[in-house]
Amino acid sequence: MKLAQSFVLEHENVLDPSTNKPFKTVMWPPTKQTKIVLFLKELPDNSLKDSQFWMYDPVIGQAVIVCATEEYRVADVKDLMRFGKNDIKILGKMQIKSDPQYEVCAKNFTNAIAHITLLKLWSGQQSRVETQLFGPYVGRQLRDP
Repeated sequence: MKLAQSFVLEHENVLDPSTNKPFKTVMWPPTKQTKIVLFLKELPDNSLKDSQFWMYDPVIGQAVIVCATEEYRVADVKDLMRFGKNDIKILGKMQIKSDPQYEVCAKNFTNAIAHITLLKLWSGQQSRVETQLFGPYVGRQLRDP
């Protein structure tokens, strides 16, 4: 496999405070490989109506939602947007279980539930496509041109 060649970009107007020399940045050209982005399927609303509990599993680094008939594993907080409005409300009412040393990791999932509820980003929400998630317009509706 051929490796990409790096190059050094020197910023003449920006000085490194420790050396008083121009700041240098090492850069690589963009790859020619196609990036594969997976789009997860939305789950039907009320998928979690018979949920028993949810917990953070530190071995795999995922949240596990245990229902009476099946189990859901949530690898990333963004995956929570696959659930419908009622499922998000169910998860918001339930406390996530975790070991005390992994409580910070578990709270990332409960914080995501709070943001999904606040911004109404659950599955099937029409304004979800119109909402810009990053930058200075977090959670605001974009205007039509």
